[in-house]
Amino acid sequence: MNEAQKEFFETLSSIQDNAVYQALGEYEETDSLTDLLYDATYEALTSFCELLDGYTNSNLQLDIINKRDNSSLKAGMQMHDVCANYLKWKSEKEDG
Repeated sequence: MNEAQKEFFETLSSIQDNAVYQALGEYEETDSLTDLLYDATYEALTSFCELLDGYTNSNLQLDIINKRDNSSLKAGMQMHDVCANYLKWKSEKEDG
């Protein structure tokens, strides 16, 4: 494994830890397990997109390439902003 690959996986590990501990820190007894899982996965996935956008680790300049046409999926957007529009951070079902 080269240094960039090692740094990438170490950064992913850090993203996972941060997402779990943040979700646990915000968790309240009245929250559902589903909400906890949505919160943790939302945080992890948006943080991963921030990594792709270059905000997390300045040593890693990453991209996602569509192999069919060799185009960048990042073209013309900030991945973390768009990702946040698609993911849930809590269940849609309201407790009542």
